[in-house]
This record gives sequence, C-alpha cells and structure tokens, in this order.
Amino acid sequence: MKKFLLALAATLLISTPSYAAQGDIAFPSDPAPKETLTVMDALTFRQSSRNFVDKDLSTVQLSKLLWSANGINRPDGKRVNPAAMGVYSVEVYAVTREGIYLYEPENRKLKLIAAGDYRSTTTTGQGFATKAALNLVYVETPDAWKSARHTPPPRERQISFANIAVGAMVQSVALAAQTEGLGNCVRGSINHDEFKKIAKLSDDKTILLAQSVGYTK
Repeated sequence: MKKFLLALAATLLISTPSYAAQGDIAFPSDPAPKETLTVMDALTFRQSSRNFVDKDLSTVQLSKLLWSANGINRPDGKRVNPAAMGVYSVEVYAVTREGIYLYEPENRKLKLIAAGDYRSTTTTGQGFATKAALNLVYVETPDAWKSARHTPPPRERQISFANIAVGAMVQSVALAAQTEGLGNCVRGSINHDEFKKIAKLSDDKTILLAQSVGYTK
C-alpha cells in the first residue's frame, strides 16, 4: 500500500502543470466543439460558486476557457463574443497560482507577465478568489480603437461598449465552465491599484471586471 501511495503521489506531481517554469503557455489549437452538455443544459445549471478548492486546471481546460472569453472563431479574425464596431477593446488577463498572463487570441497563447501567485490582487478581500484555480481580469484598452474603420466614439461610449462586451464574455466563460464541471463567480471587487502595478498596466487602461473559475467542493 505504501508503495502504491508513493507511486500515485509521484504521478500527481508529474501531471500537475507548472506554468511558471514553462513561461508562456502555448495552446496548439482552438478547442474542438465536441460536447455532450447542450447550451440549454449549461444555462440550466449555471450559478455563482464560491466554494472553490485549490486545484489546478489542465492546459486543455485553460485553452477552452480563454477561447470562450476572447477567442477567434472565424477565418476573418472575428471572435466568439461581439464587439461594437468590430473593435475588440477588452483584454483578458489570466491569474493562476503560477502567475499573471495576458491572453493573446491571435497567437493562441498566454503570455507570462509576472511569475508568482498574485490571485489576491484580483480581489479586495474575497478569500474564495485566492483558492480559485483561475481568475480572469477583463481590462479595457483604448489603443484598440486605433484600428477602428470609422471615427471612434467619445471615451465614455468606448467604456460603455467595453462593459457590454464583458457581459457577453463572462457568460460565455460561465457556460464553458459548466461543460467542464467547474464553478465560476463574476466579481467587481478587485484591488485595482495592486493589480495594475503587478500586471504592468498602463494608466490609460481600465479594469472592468473579474471572474473566478475552478473546481468546487
């Protein structure tokens, strides 16, 4: 029995992802749409969860959740979720026990921004967020409007459009989480100053929302 337990422990250690050691996380391809849970099923079971357990997600699960948040689903570069005037002004940061990453849809990868466990910076005191395997932070960037084919709207409208986009993004992630048996919780409580500092965000970027995702009790 002792040998069996030691072997099992070794297997778990080998299979546990170590993203910090790997640096950037490359996803080989977009997740294939092969699910047994229907959209209506996912909507039926969708709910906010706060009883997270500190257990890492697989790279495949990370890929699926990030693609649902901000992935490209068409050859012309358009994405899973809608954006006003076709301007994708919301960036998605993934915060795990291993570090803070920026999701790059075009490259299908997570770019390491800061190595270390900074999950506490995504909240102002909600302890469950520090146990969630993944905390997504949605950040509006005005630079995206430089690609607009028409005259960009006033700054106030840009933020309004970004908030609408985030609403669609968090729901897509919530439904994708359900297909993996994961819980999620959308949050407005974020340590803005600390996260901006650690994630190296420029002053013109605006943190909009956070979303915790992970295994639950």
